[in-house]
Amino acid sequence: RGLLKMLLENIRLGRTLEIFVEREDYRYHFTSKVEDTNQNRVCVTAIASRGRFFGFLPEDKVRILYRDEEVMWEWPGVRPGLAKLEGTPVHYFQIVNPGQSYNRRNAYRVKLLEDMEFGYYQLPGKKDKIAQLPFPSDSSEMSPEELEKWYKTMPDAIMVKGMIKDISENGAGIYTDEKLELEDELFFELPSPYGNLLVKVFIIRKEEVKSVTNRYGFYYGCAIVESDRRLLRYIYDLQREILKRQRAMENAKV
Repeated sequence: RGLLKMLLENIRLGRTLEIFVEREDYRYHFTSKVEDTNQNRVCVTAIASRGRFFGFLPEDKVRILYRDEEVMWEWPGVRPGLAKLEGTPVHYFQIVNPGQSYNRRNAYRVKLLEDMEFGYYQLPGKKDKIAQLPFPSDSSEMSPEELEKWYKTMPDAIMVKGMIKDISENGAGIYTDEKLELEDELFFELPSPYGNLLVKVFIIRKEEVKSVTNRYGFYYGCAIVESDRRLLRYIYDLQREILKRQRAMENAKV
């Protein structure tokens, strides 16, 4: 308990906190800047997308992750909320369970090298590419028929060919010829024994590919912001298979 208190109180303002949310069949991943912290609570810059604050639900399972130099710490089962800090909106996370060291295998990337299509939406007059169409501002007052009619006015998804290089719990690397920018969003469906797993990402790194052996012109490092909850199980399955093959190769050398 003393270690937990020390860690929370020593989280430096301005550092990044990762937030994971499990809701029904989906899993969300956010990063936000620490604005305030004390013995039992951490406040971060309010998580918002296109003017809307993320709304946590009572049934959500929420955990937070923090990197302290070379050590990563995780607090499961935190209680989230929205408040104001000196007049500015913040999301806060009330600590319920003791912190624990983070299992680094969750960050381990599994190589896939699978061809697939990536999609995005682009609203008229907008430059940014988004992974899902926005809700109308007055959606709570619209009937299902009105919502359906409204969405019919929205553009269809643009699909581009590419390859997924690798994937982890938190991120993915993809190749494509499509010219994208940092913070653009994409979605794709990853085939697996559990069915097609929907994944939504935003771009945090961009590299032009110079190699003549690569079929695509750009590589994009992406952070996963939403995914099917079964994705993590599939990644663990792949990790086990890789470790099994490695052990078999090591035993064959003996």
